Amino acid sequence: MSKRSSSLERARNQEVTLEILPSNAYQSFRCFMHDYPTHGARYCVHVEYEIHLIRKGSGHYKIGEKIGKFKAGQVSIIGSRVPHDWVSDLRKNQIIRDRDVVIQFSREWLEKASQTIPEISDFELLLDQAQRAIIFHGKCSEEAQEILDSIALFSGIEQVMKLMEVLLIMSRAPEDEREYVLEDPYQSESGPTARLVAEKGVSYIFKNIDKKIRLADAAKISFMSESQFSRIFKEASGLNFSEMIRKLRIEHGCKLLGSTELSIATISRECGFTNLSNFNRQFLREMGITPREFRVLNQKQKVDLLKIVFGHKNQLLQQAKINTYMDMHSQQVAEYMTKIDTKQSRQD
Repeated sequence: MSKRSSSLERARNQEVTLEILPSNAYQSFRCFMHDYPTHGARYCVHVEYEIHLIRKGSGHYKIGEKIGKFKAGQVSIIGSRVPHDWVSDLRKNQIIRDRDVVIQFSREWLEKASQTIPEISDFELLLDQAQRAIIFHGKCSEEAQEILDSIALFSGIEQVMKLMEVLLIMSRAPEDEREYVLEDPYQSESGPTARLVAEKGVSYIFKNIDKKIRLADAAKISFMSESQFSRIFKEASGLNFSEMIRKLRIEHGCKLLGSTELSIATISRECGFTNLSNFNRQFLREMGITPREFRVLNQKQKVDLLKIVFGHKNQLLQQAKINTYMDMHSQQVAEYMTKIDTKQSRQD
C-alpha cells in the first residue's frame, strides 16, 4: 500500500492567507463542490461566513489555532475572518473527488434581506456563535447533510430556500448537538489595512502593466518599507508581489488576445515582457496553454479557464481597475454624482 502523508503534520505547518472571494451580481452567495487537494483548499481567512460539509475522507482540521479530527459527514459553520482548513489523509498522488460542499455568504446580505423579511434576523445569534466555529452532531447534522449533499444541484430561488433551511436547522440545534471548536469568539488581528495595501499594489501594477514595475515604488505609494509592504501584500493576496505582477500581466494578455487582433509579439510588449519567448513561456506556465491556443478558444472556454486560473484574485483586480478609473476621471465622476444628487432631490 502507498505511504500516507500526515494530515496532522500538514495542518500544523500551514500559514494563513487572506482569501478575497469573487462577487457575482447574479448570485446572493457562493455554493460549490471541490476536490482535494486543490488550489483553493488551504488554510485561509475571508470576510464571508462558511457552511462546510465533508462528503468523503478523513483527516485533521485547523480552525483558528485549534486542530482536531474530521471524517466524512462532518457539518460545520465558520464565522467571518476565522482561519480554517480541512487536511485529508492521502495516499501518494491520491485525489478525493467532490470532497467538500462549500457555501459562503456575507452577513451584510442577510442583514439587507432582513429589512424586508424581518424573520431572517432570527439567524443573527447563530452568526454570532459561528465566531467560535460550530461542528454539528446528531439529528441536526444529518438533516443539514441531506440538504447540503444536493444543494449544488439547485439554482436560483430554490437554492436560496435550501440555504435558509440549513441556517434554520443550525440555529435551532440543541446545545448537546453542537461542538464549539474555539473557547472564545475569534477576533481577527488584521483590519482593513492589508486589503488597502493589496489594492494599492495591484492598482500600481495595473497602471504600469507595460512598464518596469518596482517593489520599491509600490511600497513608497503605500508609505511603507519594502519588507513591510511585501509581508502585508502577501497576507492580503496570498501571493508575493512578483507573482501578482506575473498573473496580472498574463491576465492582461488574455484580455488583449480575446478582444483585439494585435499580433502576439505586440501583446507581449503591451504586457511588459521584454521578449516574446519569455511571454510565451510565462503564459504557458500560468494558463497551461500557449497564447495562440488561448486565442482560438470560444468565449465560454476562455471565461472558464480564466476563472480556474485566477479565481479569487479577480475581485482584487476589478477593485484596482475601479480605483484607477476613479483617479483618472475624478472630475467626470464628481459631475455625474452631482447630477444624481440633484435628480434625487427633485424627486424627493
